[in-house]
Amino acid sequence: MAGHHDSLLKDPAIEEWIWMRQNTQRYFKINRRTAPALLMMGLVVPAATIYLAIASQDKVDLKIKAKKSWAEAYAENK
Repeated sequence: MAGHHDSLLKDPAIEEWIWMRQNTQRYFKINRRTAPALLMMGLVVPAATIYLAIASQDKVDLKIKAKKSWAEAYAENK
């Protein structure tokens, strides 16, 4: 079949980086470096999205505007 999966050379540093990336939940801790990003993504972005949705709710007209047929447009121009 399509074998020979172990024929490639593996870089230990890349393998370690892949393993750490796949298992970040084991090593994540809230500290001064991660707290601002956590607050931005968890509170500020959703709050801003909700605010913009509520603020623009009545300002956008979502009604479908009917197009005039070619005959109606021709009759208006005469």
